[in-house]
Amino acid sequence: MRSIKHIETKEIKVIDDVVQAIKDYHKRTFKEKGAIIFFDTETTGLNIKYDTPFLLPWGYQVGDTAYIYCADIDINETVFKNMAMSIVCMGKDKGLCGHNIKYDIHMLNNIGITTPDEIHYIDTMILIRLAHNALTPENGGPPLGLKEYATKYIDKTAKDHERLVKEERTQMSKMFNRTLKDTLYKIDKKWTVSYIDDYFKDVLHSVDTLEEPIRTAYLNWYEKIPEAIRNNMTTGRVESDDIPYNLLNRAKTTEYAMYDIVWTMEVYNQCMPAIIARQNEKALKYEEELIPALVRMEACGFQIDEEYVRQVTKDLAQYLKEQRDKLYVLVGGKLNIGQHAKIKEILINKYNLNVPGTGKEDLNRIYDELKVTQPDSEVVKFIGLIQELRTLEKWYATYLLRFVRELDLKHKRIYTQINQVGTVSGRVTSDFQQFPKYGITKDDGTDLFHPRRMIVKSDGYKGIAYLDYSQVELRLQALYTILVGSPDLNLCRAYMPYNCVTIVNDGSIGCDQYQYHYEDFDYTNPEHIKHAYDWKWYLKEDTSKEWEPTDVHAATTHVAFPDLDVHSDEFKKLRGKVGKRVNFAKNYGAQFNRIKLMFPDYDDETIHRIDDAYYTAFPGVKKYHEYCNQIVKQKPYVENLFGVKYYGLSGHKLINCLVQGSGAYLLKGRIKEVDEYIQKNKLKSRMQMQIHDEISYEIYPGEEAHVLEFKKIMQKFEGSYVPIIADLEFTKTNWADKEECDSV
Repeated sequence: MRSIKHIETKEIKVIDDVVQAIKDYHKRTFKEKGAIIFFDTETTGLNIKYDTPFLLPWGYQVGDTAYIYCADIDINETVFKNMAMSIVCMGKDKGLCGHNIKYDIHMLNNIGITTPDEIHYIDTMILIRLAHNALTPENGGPPLGLKEYATKYIDKTAKDHERLVKEERTQMSKMFNRTLKDTLYKIDKKWTVSYIDDYFKDVLHSVDTLEEPIRTAYLNWYEKIPEAIRNNMTTGRVESDDIPYNLLNRAKTTEYAMYDIVWTMEVYNQCMPAIIARQNEKALKYEEELIPALVRMEACGFQIDEEYVRQVTKDLAQYLKEQRDKLYVLVGGKLNIGQHAKIKEILINKYNLNVPGTGKEDLNRIYDELKVTQPDSEVVKFIGLIQELRTLEKWYATYLLRFVRELDLKHKRIYTQINQVGTVSGRVTSDFQQFPKYGITKDDGTDLFHPRRMIVKSDGYKGIAYLDYSQVELRLQALYTILVGSPDLNLCRAYMPYNCVTIVNDGSIGCDQYQYHYEDFDYTNPEHIKHAYDWKWYLKEDTSKEWEPTDVHAATTHVAFPDLDVHSDEFKKLRGKVGKRVNFAKNYGAQFNRIKLMFPDYDDETIHRIDDAYYTAFPGVKKYHEYCNQIVKQKPYVENLFGVKYYGLSGHKLINCLVQGSGAYLLKGRIKEVDEYIQKNKLKSRMQMQIHDEISYEIYPGEEAHVLEFKKIMQKFEGSYVPIIADLEFTKTNWADKEECDSV
């Protein structure tokens, strides 16, 4: 339901308009001592570093009236920048609010407008996440998109203005593509709209692979497209999303932009009371205080090895062509790796394999089986080629083509955005989270492509340091077993000398020797946690044995396969194939049927043994799972270790959410503290990116000692009963070459 009954709009065109808008703001909000400034930016593109705003809609609300303004940089750039500076100043009163506000902060920074850290930044994406149950849209949770949310919860007409803008973009793209089709069709009748689409969907096709005279005709068409559109194109044709908003009808775009401010206000008005009612302000504070640090991380970006990227793009394209040819020879004709029905038909009819599906997991399972029984068979080669091509074509499109495009635009750095509410638990997401750890080699062992090899240290910097939390979620799982009253011996002993003793010299002398006594490890004693790894600890049940951390994956494997020698190659293989996979699956709440799907080669008896092994090895974890299933029946919400409340979860979902969410907010808090340390000490070293449980830092020469301070901050978790460890790795060259170290 809408809370705004009246809307007053005003376009800012001259400096007097800016002055009057400021006067009106102070006059209307005098009693309240200001109001939240809601703002947005309509921009030339989506690159957080190279694009700039051309429209600046903003406003505030008094009672049930929204006062909305908009400045246009093409009318008067000086007026535009003055208006931008003014809203930042007015935002110091009660705060600046936007939808995905980090992006808008970047846009202001790109035109020289400084956004101080001390401003209260409010992001309606965060508000949406915290005001609702911790569910994804697929499971009944709220959409995070501004108009999608407004349409669902506030006003069904919320997308009307956006629809007009989308229609114009669609018509414009159709016009360009129709011209392309007409141009190529005159030369060769096969160049229909569908043929053009199919041609450029192939990752190996580009303008360079077109044959003459089609290539020349295409280039002539391409050169007539506005540069702003060309810079956004990622395929061989113009997509509607390639059309920048600044090329559209300005009156429509301005109205659309001003209404976005209305919907941002409405989302705030709907979500903020819900957050207060749910007493989830602590989570909101965590997220909002993190915004300036994340802006700096995003603005850092990654330097790209241009020579490597361009060379490996050529090499990989050639290799993909060769592997495709091998595949075509095997099946006697062309085959697209996405043609699942045809692939299944070939497996059934040509190779007599009745398979349930041709997705990654199904083919991997069959491939692993056949490599043992028929290692040199044609079907093994066929499945191997399918899987290899799927991986490499995805990597080629996702990493190389994107980076080449950035390089072609004269950008030597790659930038990405961090979604701090990308998951219901609070764990952040970004496209750099998915970068593979390992590269691909050819059959002869030569390197083909390693995505992380593309990311190199920046010019002028000594290298890149990586601080990675060591098994943080399993450590937090151990902590939760303590908190629910069932400390798990194996899991706790994996990360600290639980139920162990140390020998203490009491300082007195008797019988010609010092007197000693045993002191129990106490996880509530910060001094014991601090020295968990540098004091000698002995098993309480057998003080002749020194404590060694439990291998958690081996513990599960040993229970599941008790007859195997723990030192045998078969046991080591099963430790990774079964033990590790089961531990993580059960940690995320997997039940018997899920475990059965993971290991289709085992009979039900073995699956039951594998499934039971986890709880047998870690009975305290079972108690934690039981706690999760019980607490959701008793309370509408459950808090993680940082006071963040999750509403509406099943016990099954809560099992993972508490552990993962606690890890997420641990890291978020430490990012903020490290950023404050960097700002306070005026360092040139900088945080670059959060990647899962790891932060990468670019280290400036002469500031190497600060890395150990970063490590101390990251390992800090006051009140934790389990030590938190951040392992250090460093590279002077590229991401793929990082190595463990004690200092840089």
